[in-house]
Amino acid sequence: MMSRFIDTLVASLAVVALAVCIGNVAGAQGVAALQQLDGRASASLKAQVTSVADSVAHAGLPVAPLVDKALEGISKGADDNRIMIAVRGVANDLGIARRALGPSSDNELAAAVAALRAGSTPPGLTRLRKELPGRQLVVPLSVLASLIVDGAPAQSAIVAVVANARQRDDSGLLAYGRSVSHDIAGGVAPLTAITGTQAAPHALSTFKPAFTGGKTAPLPAPPKPKP
Repeated sequence: MMSRFIDTLVASLAVVALAVCIGNVAGAQGVAALQQLDGRASASLKAQVTSVADSVAHAGLPVAPLVDKALEGISKGADDNRIMIAVRGVANDLGIARRALGPSSDNELAAAVAALRAGSTPPGLTRLRKELPGRQLVVPLSVLASLIVDGAPAQSAIVAVVANARQRDDSGLLAYGRSVSHDIAGGVAPLTAITGTQAAPHALSTFKPAFTGGKTAPLPAPPKPKP
């Protein structure tokens, strides 16, 4: 009986803490993102994620990447402690990304976190912002992360992304990234692939990066040649 009482008390306190934190999380988007944990996370885990999300939101950073990381951990069967280590890591990376990029959209910050986790550096992100002034960096950052995950050296990947982004719109840049990924998968050395691949500027892509994972989503295979 005493054990059941203690368990109930702990659960109740977690729910109360969760309710207080949810009330503090800035913006409807943050609340909506946290609601994705309903039915999937324990009350204790959701309360902890919400507490971190509250701090992140008040710093003007997006909450969704934290929730995505928590859901990723849940889907992999990780325990709450490991999930929270990962969530706090994403929160820290969001702050690093903001400092490196300056004023940014939520999607840019999420893409920057993916690039950092792939192996880019804060100075690398800053360089991308300076080299591509006025351009939304979601696609350049996503392609950068993909190239690094595929094995390209981070600094060389940044040079390649900048050079191609100056000549191509987002669709063309994604086509370039897709072609590089295809070449590397076919056995071409990553450094050779990023400097030698030519992507048609008009090529289209349905690539949608998974911003907060350890790796970006794979680039779709190139279209089959016409008969």
